[in-house]
Amino acid sequence: MKAVKFFGVAVSSGLLIGALVGWHFGRTITDGRLIWEEMFASAGYGQLALRQYEEADSVHARQALLSFTDFARSMSKLPSAQHDQALMVDTGRSYLRLAALEQLAGDDSLSHQYVRSAQESFKSIGRDIPEADLNKQVAKIVKAAAPVPSS
Repeated sequence: MKAVKFFGVAVSSGLLIGALVGWHFGRTITDGRLIWEEMFASAGYGQLALRQYEEADSVHARQALLSFTDFARSMSKLPSAQHDQALMVDTGRSYLRLAALEQLAGDDSLSHQYVRSAQESFKSIGRDIPEADLNKQVAKIVKAAAPVPSS
């Protein structure tokens, strides 16, 4: 009778430990899969916004970049995307492109606001880039976007 009781307790303990370990392992795998899915979604959306920026007129390019920055802002609030540095870098670059678009359109105050947003995006991942350096990046984007005069 003692042996049956001992084996019953051992089997019950083994089942309990197995269930707890299985639950923890399954939760870890599921969380990892969610992180990958969110990273792929943000990377795909970033590529789409960049393609639209490169191919569309300025109105649609602006809409694509603003849509991506809104998406990135909502994604960055998710617990699984808290440490997604690539998302924040892409967001910062999108803000710089928006600043260039506004500078080309002649709206320097909005351009400055986007540069500040880019700076905050980079700062959120530990990159404290001076505003002057970001303005240089915007100037490069503007120069690349300016039409080349024909001879």
